[in-house]
Amino acid sequence: MMRIFRRPQEPLDLGDFDLLLPRQAETALPEARQALLEEALWAEAQRTAPCAPRSRARRTAWVALPAAAAVMAGAVIVAPGGSGTSGTDIRPPKAGTKLEPGTTKGLSATVDRISLAAARQPVLEPRQDQYIYVESKVTGGWVDRAGGKEKLVVNPLHSRQVWHSPDGLKSFIYEPGHKFMDKEGEDLDLDPAREVTDRGSYNSVKMLPTDPDVLLKRLYGSGRMGDAQADWTAFGEIGQLLEEQIATPQISAALFKAAAKIPGVTLVDKTVDATGRTGVAIAHTSLNSRQEWIFDRNTYEYLGQRDVLVKPYRGLDPGAVTYETVVIKRAVVNAKKELPDGTTL
Repeated sequence: MMRIFRRPQEPLDLGDFDLLLPRQAETALPEARQALLEEALWAEAQRTAPCAPRSRARRTAWVALPAAAAVMAGAVIVAPGGSGTSGTDIRPPKAGTKLEPGTTKGLSATVDRISLAAARQPVLEPRQDQYIYVESKVTGGWVDRAGGKEKLVVNPLHSRQVWHSPDGLKSFIYEPGHKFMDKEGEDLDLDPAREVTDRGSYNSVKMLPTDPDVLLKRLYGSGRMGDAQADWTAFGEIGQLLEEQIATPQISAALFKAAAKIPGVTLVDKTVDATGRTGVAIAHTSLNSRQEWIFDRNTYEYLGQRDVLVKPYRGLDPGAVTYETVVIKRAVVNAKKELPDGTTL
């Protein structure tokens, strides 16, 4: 089952709706991002079938950050996710913008600090009749083919809210800034008679191993460490769940330690998230694109992610940002459309 990753900028075929919520509600990769990842994964593999780790085609999504709150019976519990702004266009950097290089120097120490910060977070644990709520700000690119020419367009930063049940079978997405989603939100429940597995759901995530080496083997599956495609996919599997899932502090710490073992992972000492906050990033590069997980420089709290070009692509220069997301809030609520303050959407 495909965990479709955020905002496609083209209408979905009806046959795709069973793919929209494999375990956690998400929408599809922006077309430009899909193309970048396809090139990165399949150029070396010399294959033509379209596939990419961030698109989640029949892949398992597993892990994410813990939320800084504990659950009390019947309560709406909120986890701090940082503050953000909305409404501004995220545009590609000007020509000549310096792209901060990645390095392995200091990577291990930084990952240790990130893992320690994650391990110290209180547990956010929903009951089976509650919902995981995540609010974020997102933006992504899409390819405009008007006039027979291809042009990469980067959308304005906008709000996204999701609700998922712990078993992953019930979900709701509210993303009015999405070009093709219902402006009133979309109910994307799965049929339990058809969906017999909960892999990737909160229930499954909390059962993951806390040993980084064992977790890494899960991430690679049948892939081989050191293979460019397998490495990129493993890194993507971790990163894609940093956004709209919760995990125990121990699993979250194991997640980051596992990521540091992936070949090609580097530390970017200076980066910025979609709302302008500066931080450090754990990053992985494959051909044209570098995926960055951004953390606060002082607290090592997860802020968000971005994809940035490292080579010219479709008229854009290195340093152009094609995808960004920042987490605003995580919480446990009692029903779909319920907000952390007890009001409803």
